[in-house]
Amino acid sequence: MKPEPALVDAMFETHGVPGPWEVLPATGVANHIFATRDVVLRVATGHRDGFSDARTESIAAPVARAAGILTPQLIAFDDTRTLVDHPFSLWERVHGETLGAATLSDFATARVWRSVGRELARLHVRVRACPDPNDYLDEPARQHNLDRSLNRLTEAGTLDLDTATRVEELAKELDSRAAEPVGCRFIHDDVSPMNVMCTTAGELLATIDWGDAGWGDPSLDFAATPLAAVPAALAGHEEEAPGLLGPCPQAFVARHKLIDVVDDLLDTPGQTLDLEALRQLGHHE
Repeated sequence: MKPEPALVDAMFETHGVPGPWEVLPATGVANHIFATRDVVLRVATGHRDGFSDARTESIAAPVARAAGILTPQLIAFDDTRTLVDHPFSLWERVHGETLGAATLSDFATARVWRSVGRELARLHVRVRACPDPNDYLDEPARQHNLDRSLNRLTEAGTLDLDTATRVEELAKELDSRAAEPVGCRFIHDDVSPMNVMCTTAGELLATIDWGDAGWGDPSLDFAATPLAAVPAALAGHEEEAPGLLGPCPQAFVARHKLIDVVDDLLDTPGQTLDLEALRQLGHHE
């Protein structure tokens, strides 16, 4: 349930933030969002990920910002439950466009994603520690055995046996190309267009929403990137940190995306499964 206006007033006032506020559209399900001109208030919802995401980003985002990554400053994190029985946080407001909701030219969009790739490379290289005494960080990973998901999908009639076989063949093909382990780095793990702030000219302003951050395979940071944008993002990463993602990062990313889309089919049977596009990404040099 969205907090009443008087409660929103109190959350701002408790942390010394003056001025009128407005409701901002939420880009996910884990937060209610309100903002003054300069400060954003994020109140965790009752969604299963709401509380954990709020706690994760409360320690992940400040570490990333301290490393020079473009992300809003955390002003306050309140998990005391004195005002509301939900964690809430106050952040510097970034005035710009949400990439996933903006209309940019192809050139500007590619420019944003190339910059995102460079930022991710800096994150992967610079953040070497993130104090986590309460185990708030997420544990980013993807399952590597698709058999159970494919069996459930074929039993439900969502996939026919021929398509399931082709998924298995593609997974093996991508595994063979992504055979060398990349290693473990500090990652954001949800770099979707809705978590990227930019200008209409294609200047990257910030990466937001660090609720899935933790230590994991750095190629996972491209799993939520739109398929068409992956080459630009990977190119930016390679410019900043040559070789860090290994000899065939496209295969790693295509494998993550294949796992994600199969998992999505379990919840939303109408999702598109474009195996050829994933194969092309996995073989892109």
